[in-house]
Amino acid sequence: MLDPKKLRDIKNEKLKKLIQPSGYYRQKTKKLKNFINFLWEKHDGKLERLFDQPIHELREDLLSVNGIGKETADSIILYAAEKPIFVIDAYTARSMNRIGITQEKEYGKLQEIFHNNLPHDVGLFNEFHALIVRLGKDYCRKKPRWNQCPLNTRCDYASSINNLPDK
Repeated sequence: MLDPKKLRDIKNEKLKKLIQPSGYYRQKTKKLKNFINFLWEKHDGKLERLFDQPIHELREDLLSVNGIGKETADSIILYAAEKPIFVIDAYTARSMNRIGITQEKEYGKLQEIFHNNLPHDVGLFNEFHALIVRLGKDYCRKKPRWNQCPLNTRCDYASSINNLPDK
């Protein structure tokens, strides 16, 4: 089902059943179909044609699809198109705020911090983002496990909770 033609041709009800275990299957079905229709109408169903665009144009193109926001567009660009753009998600914003790197919460400004301070490399962005997601899932949760966190000696949040010395 990862073939665009198969996704285009599958009936919505069957697609819903296939993606039901992932949750929000009704909304995801609509969004997948929106993307596939866009891919067919604008790029003849060819991901290669979509991905051949420069990053800025590709991002704008993806953002024009109903149901694709900044995080999803950037994830497609980084992971599927294999182009260097840093993905910002809730884990990234929360951990960067708590660690004390920035108190910024706006997507574009957070992304700028990574783009301005790291080499634009797909592998590096991919690995760095994966590590941040792991940090967020395992330690820097809504209710943080700061005492177990490998960054707690460098973390403003942990320092404030535990009266640790400044980093």
